[in-house]
Amino acid sequence: MYKTPPEHFFRLHFERSRFARRLEDMLLLLANKIVNIGMIDADQFNALLDKIIAETSPTPLTEKTIKNQRTEMIKLFGLVKYVDNLAIPGNRLAVLTQTQDTPRFFKSFCSRFQFPAGFLKPDKVREMVLAGVKFKPAQYLLRLFRIAISRRGEFAINAAEVTHFIFYDKRVTVGGEAPDKALDRIVEARTKNIDLDKTGDTIRYARDFLNYMSEANLLTELRGMYALNERESSAIKAIIGDKDFFDKYSGVIRDDGTWDRDAYKKVDAEWMEWFADNSVEDDAFQTPTAALVRDDSNYPEQWQRIKEMLERKDPALRGAALKEIGDEGEKIAYEYEQDFVKKIHPSFSHMVKVVSHTAALGYDIISVKQEDGRRKKYIEVKTTKKNYQSETPIPFTISINEWSVARQLGDDYFIYRVIISKDGVAIFSIQNPPKRTEEGNLDIEPIGYKVVYSSKSGTLLKV
Repeated sequence: MYKTPPEHFFRLHFERSRFARRLEDMLLLLANKIVNIGMIDADQFNALLDKIIAETSPTPLTEKTIKNQRTEMIKLFGLVKYVDNLAIPGNRLAVLTQTQDTPRFFKSFCSRFQFPAGFLKPDKVREMVLAGVKFKPAQYLLRLFRIAISRRGEFAINAAEVTHFIFYDKRVTVGGEAPDKALDRIVEARTKNIDLDKTGDTIRYARDFLNYMSEANLLTELRGMYALNERESSAIKAIIGDKDFFDKYSGVIRDDGTWDRDAYKKVDAEWMEWFADNSVEDDAFQTPTAALVRDDSNYPEQWQRIKEMLERKDPALRGAALKEIGDEGEKIAYEYEQDFVKKIHPSFSHMVKVVSHTAALGYDIISVKQEDGRRKKYIEVKTTKKNYQSETPIPFTISINEWSVARQLGDDYFIYRVIISKDGVAIFSIQNPPKRTEEGNLDIEPIGYKVVYSSKSGTLLKV
């Protein structure tokens, strides 16, 4: 059985997330609640996150387990920064709220993930600094995949191979050895049928990170083998080309392994700023719907329809490709309405129009209702992109203007909640949301107020 040679062995370690598929839903729920609040007392934030963890768990959790999971989420994913006992949402969380694109969240996370790092305990950081570890696994793995594909055409890797030939090998993590060298050792081990230790405790860290890269839609996974998702070419190029590395921990760990507590705390704060904020707004990380398409046999008919929708040209748009409409959820909703109207009132299909480019209408699409085809239907589209269909309904935001228009239009106003995922595309239609609220079938939460003040409202301070 293969073992990394002792002179090259160094074990990488990081805190593991324990949420599996419900992690996406938890992040979306948290993002929607926290970002709109803005700065919040640290204890309030912890209580809010504890509540979300408890409510989304399929089984009851102890208080200690909830606290541990909360700490892991905050540190591992760079959700917030703490300043003077205030929790401030990081840009990664803010962009998730704005885009509703969870693979984009994980692309940002994988791009910044490195060893050593602030999500590790200080003693682990010390070990890595003293050993000379400087390693960005996503960047390294993507480079390795590119080399392997150029040589072999097709290539996939498993967690045991990543563990023994990359994560546990100082030639890679300390020496910065080029990926082609590690690839040669992997291919040699396969050629010689050399067994690898595949026990869970051994491979779990490499497996977890490969799964994060799958959540980022950078890799696809089938039966424990991971392959490059080449349709994410913009994100792959951006991550490979990123030269940024947070190297300030090496400045506070002394040669004897000790450190000044205040200096370490300062670097920790700088790490959180760098990890939670930098590069997360990179447009290269946006997730194209076509890149979420699965090539397996589970959803071929639906995905073929979606592909056709996204590429279809419409004379009503003066020959422009439909993909030039800003939001892919709008494209899918628009084509759904086109197909639906053609089936029931073919002569009225020209009345289906995208109007989201017109400011402040309060809706994105105009269509016609099923009853007689003459009454207009006004559709506001709310889109989320994620890896899996939600186990929990994910909240979305609606503007004051959109809600006001919904009140005015009544039964003619619809919200189309579009969820795009590897599991398929789903559209959930909500007709007359204000009425659904009055019936108790829809909840809305005010997240802000416009304040109009006068001289009677307070006192003008002299500066």
